[in-house]
Amino acid sequence: MLLLLNLINHLKEIIPMKKLILTIIVLLSFSFLFAQTESTIKMVNSGSLVEVTIYYNNGKIMQHGFMTPKNQLQDKWESYYEDGTLKCEAFYKKGKKVGVWHYYYPNANTKRVTYKDNKIVNVEELEVEKTEESEPDK
Repeated sequence: MLLLLNLINHLKEIIPMKKLILTIIVLLSFSFLFAQTESTIKMVNSGSLVEVTIYYNNGKIMQHGFMTPKNQLQDKWESYYEDGTLKCEAFYKKGKKVGVWHYYYPNANTKRVTYKDNKIVNVEELEVEKTEESEPDK
């Protein structure tokens, strides 16, 4: 803490106060982001692609998919809710959104979005039919 205060006092001489405050906020934000993600990302070479798995702090998978050597998202990507249930199935080709994506919501509804060359060409909302078991008692 003393080191941080000395650094701030030294920076006050060089940087105007508004810029100093902004600089400190940015530095703290980056350190927080890297601290949380450093141990929760796993990257493994898989042929010509890199398989990426990102984990929640509880150990469950947050996202899983593949990247090209140029760090472009490629092929199928899956996102999950913190409880492990599927949130989204997505497809990429060299970093661009392509194909049919499925978004799964906690209320059991699904949205199907079709992409072509990174642009939405169709959106469908699919409602799950309610059964007698899921309907509240009257």
